[in-house]
Amino acid sequence: MKKYFILAAAAVAAMAACTKSELDINVAPDTKIGFEVANYAAQTKANVALTNDEDGLYQFHTYAYQFPKLGDAVEFMNTDIFAWDNASTPAKVTSGTGIYSWAPENDYFWPKTGWINFYSYAGSIAPVESVSADKKTVTLTYTDKTILSDSNIMVADAALRFNANQSTYAVDGTETSGHVTTGVPTLFRHMLSKLYIDVKIQIPAEKKSANTIWKVEVLDSYDIDGDASIADTEKSLIIPVNKGSLTLTNADALAADAALNTTTQQWTRKADYTTSGTPDADVVSGWKPGDTTELIQLHQGTVLTLPVNATESTATEQLLAWRVVMPQLTDNVAFKLIYKVQALHDSTVFMEEIRTVGIDAAADIHDLTGSIASWESNKKITYHIIIDPVSEKVTFDPAVENYDPVEANADDVININQGGIVTP
Repeated sequence: MKKYFILAAAAVAAMAACTKSELDINVAPDTKIGFEVANYAAQTKANVALTNDEDGLYQFHTYAYQFPKLGDAVEFMNTDIFAWDNASTPAKVTSGTGIYSWAPENDYFWPKTGWINFYSYAGSIAPVESVSADKKTVTLTYTDKTILSDSNIMVADAALRFNANQSTYAVDGTETSGHVTTGVPTLFRHMLSKLYIDVKIQIPAEKKSANTIWKVEVLDSYDIDGDASIADTEKSLIIPVNKGSLTLTNADALAADAALNTTTQQWTRKADYTTSGTPDADVVSGWKPGDTTELIQLHQGTVLTLPVNATESTATEQLLAWRVVMPQLTDNVAFKLIYKVQALHDSTVFMEEIRTVGIDAAADIHDLTGSIASWESNKKITYHIIIDPVSEKVTFDPAVENYDPVEANADDVININQGGIVTP
């Protein structure tokens, strides 16, 4: 009996070894989850690094929910994702470029079955995240957030229904629009806007003078009566709303049998509504502004000079450097400009005036430009102010562009973790 028992045990061990070997053949090896990250509106092939100090995108937070083949969906990830270099012992990248990969500090592996939905955000202001019971609807809420000059809020398109079986992830279902070659596509969009203001001198050609030099200087402030004890000083400034709330919702509406239909999906921006069901007029890009404004004083720059026989100053003076603002209607943004004009023959001043724009009428930006009704999220707005010192005319030449336009590289080379261009 003793010998028989030993033989039986050996047979069982052999069968177990054989069974394990056959299972290993059919099970995919463990694959770490990585991310491909950029901050652009539509991904394409390029190798220009988009991650930079201006955006502050060197780490972001990801919520991920796993939908197994059997059983209920569960939270899979709630962690920060970091940029890493390609050293033998990788280190985090915290400035500049040189990013080789994006991954969490601790390894996460793709599950053997089912799929995962990824939701990511970045920047200096974090939202409150909530998720429905079935884990298919995620909401990010920014409530009464104060927007500072360097604030940054970026939210990535949701990456829905990804698993370890795809080696190439189509961004919108078509290869022609660009694709990612590895990792979860994490396509960031800015939720705020940026503003820039400059000024130059320009007069019509028929008004140029062969003996007059014109000089213009924007003043940061001006004491109306020259008495500092009386509070009547006017300032060159712009006054936008700097506090507001934003609600973003993303719902995976695909049926359970559409597991392999991977997609990236933008968020729905929830607006506040009146009792009549009409959106409030002051909801812009989903932002509901509060009642807190910010006084932004314009820079007092150097003196702009228009030489004799010239029609345009060679210099353009910066009044407001690129700074972040909250999306809002421009007819609620007050604007004031004070500038000094001098006319000279040779070096002798024969005329000097202090002029104002928007002071007496309390003009707003929309009154002055008329062409930009609102500052939208993920946009850069430039106001080129043109002063004609001869006719006392001031005009605005506004322009709007996407937040981060980047040139595609000439070789059209795919480079993971980097690159892309903005398309309107």
